[in-house]
Amino acid sequence: MDARKLWCPAAAMVPLFCLGCITAGVQPDGGSAAADGTDDHPAIRAAALRGVETWAYQLTGVPALDLEPLRKSTFDLVVIDYSADGGEAGEFSAEQIAALKSGAGHAKVVLAYMSIGEAEIGRFYFDKGWITPDPETSPDGPFTLTDLAPTWLTEPNPDWPDNFKVRYWEAEWQQVIIHNPGQHPVIGDAPSYLDRIIDAGFDGVYLDIVDAFEYFGEEEPSSNQNFAELMMRFVRSISEYARQTRGQADFLVFPQNGANIIAEEAFPAGTIPDSVSREEYVRQQREAYFAAIDGIGAEDVFHPGGRDEDNPLQPDQDVIAALDTFRAAGLLVLAIDYLTEPESIEAFYERARARGWVPYASQRDLATLAVSSPPTTPGSP
Repeated sequence: MDARKLWCPAAAMVPLFCLGCITAGVQPDGGSAAADGTDDHPAIRAAALRGVETWAYQLTGVPALDLEPLRKSTFDLVVIDYSADGGEAGEFSAEQIAALKSGAGHAKVVLAYMSIGEAEIGRFYFDKGWITPDPETSPDGPFTLTDLAPTWLTEPNPDWPDNFKVRYWEAEWQQVIIHNPGQHPVIGDAPSYLDRIIDAGFDGVYLDIVDAFEYFGEEEPSSNQNFAELMMRFVRSISEYARQTRGQADFLVFPQNGANIIAEEAFPAGTIPDSVSREEYVRQQREAYFAAIDGIGAEDVFHPGGRDEDNPLQPDQDVIAALDTFRAAGLLVLAIDYLTEPESIEAFYERARARGWVPYASQRDLATLAVSSPPTTPGSP
């Protein structure tokens, strides 16, 4: 969720939006060749991702997401919403996504953002009758659920009031996300979220709110459910449906955040079968999870904090260690910190690339395409 500061050669590192830099293909410096296995980092497992050294992340725009600047850019990978306005009417066509992939004569990997741990007002599956007040007249809420809300819908996210936590393990929600065989109580015979993304020709999905397992672990600690394992199963089901049922063998799956889902601490002792040790059980779950995904996105790793942008440097060492485990398994790590200060951006790029990650800096609303690190070509300012 980020609007960005762009680097422009004429501006000599002054933070600003510079469409000319984008359309001309100015990108962050090439950095290390970590994706192909050099610089002490293993090769990236997915062939389609081995050349990825730059990426961009944009979800919204004014008044809607415009693909043209992205199409004219030379980013190696882009993450966008599957719809220009987030709703059904704005869904991008297969022709638009194909044009984005090949724009500027530079092949791009294009991932569709899809939240699987929260439901959002305005999406094709959301009925405004589930909440009060009416979001059309009171868009900022605060909202409460009505008696019409489905059982999988829970309280709103206090930081994003138009997003609501979901019991992601419930079958009705997973039908909305993965595959709808028909007669769904909410969406009827309409296609699922994932089917819409596949039909539009996206290369894969970028799954948000994977860390919902932490929320439910805190909210329902006595439920005796393994919320981490339930989320892992959900992500694996998304991967299996796309690759096997839909025949998209190279479909890419990236969870965003929740890197500590692979830690032993994410698996309460009482939820593990007696027939296997906790250590072995976690190892099995981790391997199955890694087999289902191709990388991970990570926000606020080096600059976490309460501000939307430019929090002080305070690296989250636990998350860094977990992300290094993903990278060591041959998975691509896409790192985004929300920064606007040139010096902080430069240092962030250096830190991320040193670990074999691919960095991008932006503003949290993700409303603007940004180039946030200067090239290192001779003669650049």
